[in-house]
Amino acid sequence: MILIENDCLQACFTTEGAELLSLKSRTDKREFLWQGDPEYWHGHSPILFPITGGLWNGECRIEGKIFRIPKHGFVQRRVWDVIDLQTSEVTFACTTTEEEKDVFPYEYNLQIRFALEKNRVTAQFKVENLGENTMFFQIGGHPAIALPDFRKGSPADGFIQLEGKPTQLLRAGEQGCIEMTETAPARYPIPFNEEGLVPICESTFANEALIFDEQLSAAVVLDLQHQPLARVTSSAPVWLFWSPQGKQSPFVCLEPWYGLPDFQGFSGDISQRPYINSLQSHSTWSGNYDIEVFI
Repeated sequence: MILIENDCLQACFTTEGAELLSLKSRTDKREFLWQGDPEYWHGHSPILFPITGGLWNGECRIEGKIFRIPKHGFVQRRVWDVIDLQTSEVTFACTTTEEEKDVFPYEYNLQIRFALEKNRVTAQFKVENLGENTMFFQIGGHPAIALPDFRKGSPADGFIQLEGKPTQLLRAGEQGCIEMTETAPARYPIPFNEEGLVPICESTFANEALIFDEQLSAAVVLDLQHQPLARVTSSAPVWLFWSPQGKQSPFVCLEPWYGLPDFQGFSGDISQRPYINSLQSHSTWSGNYDIEVFI
């Protein structure tokens, strides 16, 4: 376990997946992150790479060959190296293994730096292409915020306040891929209540996740009294909000993604996947997300 702290917060990580396991207030020990009860979901805040979401028929085509990359990629199962550790920040890194080349043929170095700044933890991604060919990849965060007002049988356990002006959402349907009309991705109304908030409840997540790819820069989780619990911000072009389908759950995930799952029926090259990132040989790409908690 890796521990960092400042005057406001204490954060705990594991080298398996470079995953944030705990984010606590130092004054009252309040836990803001979901603690991974497998009755609902075993995760806390995994890192998604080199794809986000699912592949149609589980297949990814790269330079004329078919590869089978697991949903959300594979680095959450890797043991990462700690390359820098200070009182209030830590940097993890992992690089290509020979075994991975059968799944993802590019050579890469991936780093994520977590730092505590007052009541906020910042996560900064850095992807370096070590190979000679252009690399295509996706990456994302998956932080789960605990809901202190969770009560089984209650109509809602909190709310999501969207920052931006999204007008519609996408859905992940068959095989976890984006639902399509005949010519374009299918879009659906946002399940706002009369206050302009999205209730965190079973019906909201009846279609697994709310997926946005337009005009969204941040989102806030509110308790039942409309008090803010946590705010996630990112430059990512895609956002997902997820809670386990078909059951009321005591957490909600706010997920900034640099990429989308495949569209249903997709059979193109990895370079044509929605919101794919293209990285030239020996170049570096960066991205980020922050979690601000309200103490």
